[in-house]
Amino acid sequence: MADAAYAEARARFPVLGRLAYLNAGTTGPLSVATHRAMADWERRDLEEGRAGRWRWEEWARLADRLRERLAALLDVAPGQVVLTTSTTEGCNIVVNAFRLQPGDEVVTTDAEHPGLGEPLRASAATVRTAHVLGVTQEEAVAAVLAEVTPRTRLVALSHVLWVNGQVLPIAEIRRGSGVPLLVDGAQSAGAIPADAGAADFYTVSGQKWLCGPELTGALYIGDPDRLRPAVAGHAASHAEGAQRFGVAHHPLAGVAGLLAAMEERPEWAFERAAAMAARCRELLLAAGVDVRTPAGQGGTLVSFAPAPGPAPEAAEAAVLRCQERGVVIRALPDGWLRASCGWWTDEEDLARLVHAVRPD
Repeated sequence: MADAAYAEARARFPVLGRLAYLNAGTTGPLSVATHRAMADWERRDLEEGRAGRWRWEEWARLADRLRERLAALLDVAPGQVVLTTSTTEGCNIVVNAFRLQPGDEVVTTDAEHPGLGEPLRASAATVRTAHVLGVTQEEAVAAVLAEVTPRTRLVALSHVLWVNGQVLPIAEIRRGSGVPLLVDGAQSAGAIPADAGAADFYTVSGQKWLCGPELTGALYIGDPDRLRPAVAGHAASHAEGAQRFGVAHHPLAGVAGLLAAMEERPEWAFERAAAMAARCRELLLAAGVDVRTPAGQGGTLVSFAPAPGPAPEAAEAAVLRCQERGVVIRALPDGWLRASCGWWTDEEDLARLVHAVRPD
């Protein structure tokens, strides 16, 4: 990757000229092209109306192109991808389709976002929890498999843990468990290479690492004929494959915006993001900051403690101090802080972060 190519790609995001934007784990930055694609369709809706055969045909054309892009990202077939509004919706689609009953069990981990954890707890199944936070990949696999019993209907966990950036070896977990695997890809899809085919179901967030509009996402379903939709809409009887599981209609502006974001995504995005996350961890440790993200994980989230230590109040205060200095990070519910390093992150962003959070 040439410096000029990186500079040109980064310049497409106006917010990066003002802020050290390190919170794609919540919502990624918007590019000019993505905003323009959204605005163009909003304008057409205003001036030309929101109905008509031409409009539905255009929606289908763009949606097909978007599914093709998402499928390529996940290394799966387009017919196995359905558009959603979020990873939370994707998790709910799968969990509900299993029609879990009392006596059934599901296995998850102790570091899941509510977007996955709450659908599991809302089911009738018993939820068994494996301790994986902060352990090695081998220990994580063993911990998950130790919770699997003959009553286990589903294993459901994140590819990248949202609280510390730890990467779970999903292929090994799927092989070892022998039961269907639902993967929450909120912090992995677009952040690290993701072979969704290693799982049975894999959710995607559009607004995070893919830098698309809010209320966009996708769900990979390995065998769409294996399940019957439990939350159903028009698509359940008028579509085929994974698209039968679609619930909401997605506005053209959102579809066009996510497609634009994916079409301008650099081919070197994964390599650059991983390097900047490793650099972020290195600089924070050198500044005396307590970092809990394990080394060598390959993820793009870096979790660290505020001064004088992890506490919700201290974390929120640190976020405000960072905001005042033009640095955007996130406070986690357990009192730690989190920086999200994307391919667009540069050395100056990291220097500003370290200056804002290092102990006095």
